Amino acid sequence: ETVAALRAQAMRAGLSDRVEFAGESNLEGLSRHYAAADLFVLPTLFEGYGMVVAEALACGLPVVASETGAIGELVGMEAGMEAGMLVPPGDVEALTTALHRVITDRAWRAQLADGARTVRDRLPTWESACAQMADVLQRAGA
Repeated sequence: ETVAALRAQAMRAGLSDRVEFAGESNLEGLSRHYAAADLFVLPTLFEGYGMVVAEALACGLPVVASETGAIGELVGMEAGMEAGMLVPPGDVEALTTALHRVITDRAWRAQLADGARTVRDRLPTWESACAQMADVLQRAGA
């Protein structure tokens, strides 16, 4: 139902020739999508950790996303390494402004991509994340 509603919305907005609904994808297909992208956008209202943002950063993609959950930490805002632009959840005007800047300013987009590659090198591996979780559980007595 959601896909049908989105397709209808894209058609009404005259965007059906510019929007692709790729559907489900395996790891190989997902890797191809990330490799073909210039930017990753996640205008979510709520996100806890933002695994999909971490995946995009791991591919060196700059991010435009809602400032929710741990997304700010992921894109390196707290460390002063900008790998993206964050907007308040639900703020369409701020999202439009951020997208316009990243899409039209090639130098800014390249700078954010450089930041994404820097952040990528700081992302935890699955092994280190599991070890951290095991440590927390052990200290909690679980």
